[in-house]
Amino acid sequence: MVNAVMAMYVGAQTVGRTTEGDSKAFNVKVGLHQQSVLSGSVVIVMEIITRELQAGLPLEILYADDLILMAESEESLRDKIVKWKSGLEAKGVKMNTGNTVVV
Repeated sequence: MVNAVMAMYVGAQTVGRTTEGDSKAFNVKVGLHQQSVLSGSVVIVMEIITRELQAGLPLEILYADDLILMAESEESLRDKIVKWKSGLEAKGVKMNTGNTVVV
């Protein structure tokens, strides 16, 4: 399933729109395209492939391709991030830790 979705994104391009006009087209290499017909499907697929990782609300919130993890301590949170990252990668899904913020 992951490979089928990834194949749909090969060579995907987009443009930025401003009041000054559109930018030149550029490749989109990560993320779910906004308003994609896949948005609803991603929710279902992510629910299925993450079942074994989930501890449940309110400590984890999964929405489309976004994930919120909560924990009692920073150490516990880091452990959760590692668990989710390795669990997702085992299913062929990359977790972008570059956007990770600890609050």
